[in-house]
Amino acid sequence: MPYITVDVDVELDEFDTDDLREELRRRGASADTLPEGFDPIEGKGTVELAEACFEARRRGDDDRALELIDRLIYAALGRII
Repeated sequence: MPYITVDVDVELDEFDTDDLREELRRRGASADTLPEGFDPIEGKGTVELAEACFEARRRGDDDRALELIDRLIYAALGRII
């Protein structure tokens, strides 16, 4: 079966959020949340790390936010940056 590749120029905000979720489900994505994980250094789970990152960004503390992003990647994916 031949495949055809096309390039399109669209913005994600042109799509309805529910439509995007439905497409992800159709493609096999099953979770609407972060993968559950834990960072032993911060003592926080993935959702708590995401909340802490949000708060750091809101305060303008970009260095702390970046540190929390690294911890979030470790907690969710098990990978170290």
